[in-house]
Amino acid sequence: MPHDSQNNFPKLHNAMWPGLVGKGPDSEPPIDLDTMLDLTAAASVNGQCFEGVDLFLFDPHISIDSSDDDLKRLADKVRERGFVIGSVVAPGGSRRPTSDAATDCKPAVGACR
Repeated sequence: MPHDSQNNFPKLHNAMWPGLVGKGPDSEPPIDLDTMLDLTAAASVNGQCFEGVDLFLFDPHISIDSSDDDLKRLADKVRERGFVIGSVVAPGGSRRPTSDAATDCKPAVGACR
């Protein structure tokens, strides 16, 4: 079967969370979002480059309490590097809602306007 396909999926995205997870005062410092985006933009293997990024709503990258203007600046920052945002993950996003799913999920939904 030939490797050249007319199918252009899946798109190749780089996750930004490795710049934050396991980082902090008792470990190595976080890698700032601009550096993560720049490293992603510069990455290429056999001509294959990343087409987008998956974001993590977590300080210091992106505050879950970001304003609309903050999110517009973030979108511009991603777009300037030629990327699209594939997904956004919020802390606690994988936890199960308790009694009221709408109330439990409201902080994450608010940040994803």
